[in-house]
Amino acid sequence: MRSRKLGTMLRELRESRDLNLQKAARLLNRTPSSLSKLETGKRGIRRPALEHMLDRYDLTDPDQRKALFDLARHAVDKGWWHRYEGKLSPSMLDYISLEAEATSIRSFQLHLIPGLLQTDEYARSVITSGISQGKAPDIDGLAEIRMRRQQILCEENPPHLWAIVSEAALRQQFGGPEVMRAQLDRLIELSVLPNVTLQVLPFSAGAHPGHNGSFTTLATNELSVVLVENLTSGWYLECVDDIRRHNVVFDHLRAAALSPSDSRSLIERLVSEA
Repeated sequence: MRSRKLGTMLRELRESRDLNLQKAARLLNRTPSSLSKLETGKRGIRRPALEHMLDRYDLTDPDQRKALFDLARHAVDKGWWHRYEGKLSPSMLDYISLEAEATSIRSFQLHLIPGLLQTDEYARSVITSGISQGKAPDIDGLAEIRMRRQQILCEENPPHLWAIVSEAALRQQFGGPEVMRAQLDRLIELSVLPNVTLQVLPFSAGAHPGHNGSFTTLATNELSVVLVENLTSGWYLECVDDIRRHNVVFDHLRAAALSPSDSRSLIERLVSEA
């Protein structure tokens, strides 16, 4: 995703210089094919080559140059999640990479507790409930990955997680009463972290703009994206208008949901009833 973003910015920069692909390739001493692959995110670029390109494009603005250098650097970074290549889809690896660098995560969930707030047993129940179309899922491995992802909430500079969870997700019995009781206790525990805001969208809220489904918005220093998932895959929405629309929906959901303190009270009541 960072490679695509970098490519788009480089294409826009080229076009702003009134250069077509062939002219730019001659200017940079590259082939049009290699430049096209770079601009479509299919090929990365190292800093010396990027510096040469920006110099030839006469880009002198230090902020713009830094943004491009940051994108290029992170596009080739390899984090802990890369050892799971083959076990996770490229889309999921992309998501974990962005999540690890995020400064802000905004999640609306209709049916499930957000992954960053799940207990191990709840996560295993969710993973097990999926219908496999091939070999059985690696439950231990997938649960381990989910627990590892949660470490970002307690790091030195953690992202701010704002989660809105439907009341239905709190009442759905994944794993049975004991698992759900522990999961609700975990929500109460995490909701007091300074970088976590948790709201419950109660049944009493009635019709709401999130009825079309769950989504998560991730913002890093370089880009913002929205992830929308379905049964078999996830879509990343990168268009500014798509991100704006989802931000508007999230703001309306925040207004319709219980306050963080009232949300904790509701969760505590559900624990006492369990």
